[in-house]
Amino acid sequence: MKKLNKKGFTLIELLAVIVIMGILMMVAIPAMQRYITNSRKDTYVNTLKEVVNVVRNADAAGYLENGGTVCNSGTYYVAFDTSTSGLLESGGKSPFTKGAITGYVKIATTSSGKTYSIAATDTQHGVSETAVESLNRGDVDKNGTAITTATVPTGSTTCTISE
Repeated sequence: MKKLNKKGFTLIELLAVIVIMGILMMVAIPAMQRYITNSRKDTYVNTLKEVVNVVRNADAAGYLENGGTVCNSGTYYVAFDTSTSGLLESGGKSPFTKGAITGYVKIATTSSGKTYSIAATDTQHGVSETAVESLNRGDVDKNGTAITTATVPTGSTTCTISE
């Protein structure tokens, strides 16, 4: 009797490997998508914090003005658009759409100092007015109410950065 030389895998072994790989992919792909989304949200939040830091520095230096008057008391707003304002050296594009982020920074003067909050949006994501100190990735909203709240309230004092 002739002995056959078995050098290969059976069909059952190949199918078992394919099934195992399929199960691993079903777990890995959603986890990777969550990781990418969270990373983009973190970048979005960091960009917003950079905008607030620019406004905070301009406020501290006395560069916020409304019609020639320095804004330094009460509640006032600084509107921004990262595509035209030149606030950030890196441009401040949205990590989701690669487009501009628009919105405002609200500065409220109280007896204990100034508080800064921000509302912003790109074409798909946004952050409703949130205090900068508590801003995190959970505040980034997709197609929610934040999209409509990133405009300065009517009748508010609006200041611009002068140099």
